[in-house]
Amino acid sequence: MITLGFNGNLNTSIDIGDSVYYIVTSTVGTDTDNSTQFTTGGTDWVFVGTISTIQTNNINNYSSPYYTSDTITIIDETNVAPGVQVDTKMEIQEGEEINIPPTGSFMFFSKDNKYNMSSLDGYYSEVQFKNNSTEIAELFATTCDIAESSK
Repeated sequence: MITLGFNGNLNTSIDIGDSVYYIVTSTVGTDTDNSTQFTTGGTDWVFVGTISTIQTNNINNYSSPYYTSDTITIIDETNVAPGVQVDTKMEIQEGEEINIPPTGSFMFFSKDNKYNMSSLDGYYSEVQFKNNSTEIAELFATTCDIAESSK
């Protein structure tokens, strides 16, 4: 069993039985006057396991069936630390291999395709345009391609 802790809002469609994956992310570029640092992920996702329990105490998830008013803590594998308080805790039943996500990985999930016949769903994007030049500058074009995965 792998225990994962998160802070922030819980995705409204996540459920027990969903599959959890991760992609290792890396930082590209540097923050300068004419450039901005950003995070990117590879294309090889790694299967972690299947969600067996979910608990959240984030007030924004008050209507979630997994909401609890209890304090949620995660204890590290050495049981030395008193525990870290988090908004959401998930227990994952690992697959055949134990794949523990490295710190800073992008986590995502998919539904069981027995009920959902579309491909793996996930999204992540972070873009910031910055112009610190004192010269006149124009942005001629930028694009974004989005493919609807299901209706």
